Amino acid sequence: MIRLWVNSPLFSGSIISLEERQKHYLLNVMRQKKGDFCLCFNGHDGEWECQIDFLEKKGGQLTSIHQTRPQPSLKKECILCPALIKKNEMDLVFQKATELGVTKIIPVLTERTVVRQLNLERAHFILMEAAEQCERLDLPILLPPTPLKDLPKILSHGETLVYLSERHSPTGPLKNITIPAFLIGPEGGFTQQEQAFLTQLPNHLVCHLGETILKAETAALSIISCWQFRDTF
Repeated sequence: MIRLWVNSPLFSGSIISLEERQKHYLLNVMRQKKGDFCLCFNGHDGEWECQIDFLEKKGGQLTSIHQTRPQPSLKKECILCPALIKKNEMDLVFQKATELGVTKIIPVLTERTVVRQLNLERAHFILMEAAEQCERLDLPILLPPTPLKDLPKILSHGETLVYLSERHSPTGPLKNITIPAFLIGPEGGFTQQEQAFLTQLPNHLVCHLGETILKAETAALSIISCWQFRDTF
């Protein structure tokens, strides 16, 4: 069934006014009409089956009927701190990180970061579409790009900064970490000064993903997958 992320409270009988994007998708792409059903979620109230009250060029409206899934009370936290990379590759990271259950994304600016700006509205749209498609009930929290030197100030709630490096030996197993914050370097890697800064942080762990040099987007998705499925195999 079609799923939509909505920015409205969801409860029995609640009214949802569709945004232009949602109206266009239901009307022109999915060919829906009055009386059809879809699923809605907002990250707080679980998932609800909703019925289309009207759907036309000027707008659309839904009414929530009943809850199909409750919002989980607990979720496994996983933070991704990727250095900004080229747009297409960054889009892929946002999309797949959402599918893999990342709860917070903190884009990072490093000395070798070529891309220095991020369209947060566009990035939020990518997260929203990914969550709709993968049946997730919330969106990752997305923060504005942060200089590397300021990252420890944001990670001050018991998170362990997991610094991926193909040049250093691992300093501990991932299984002992409660809340990981995976730091992925830019396309040119971290500078020596940045590496020295990272290895002096009190709550960090060095990790690498094998002998080959991975592209930034590959490393990000690989380490998240390893973390999420570490107890499966």
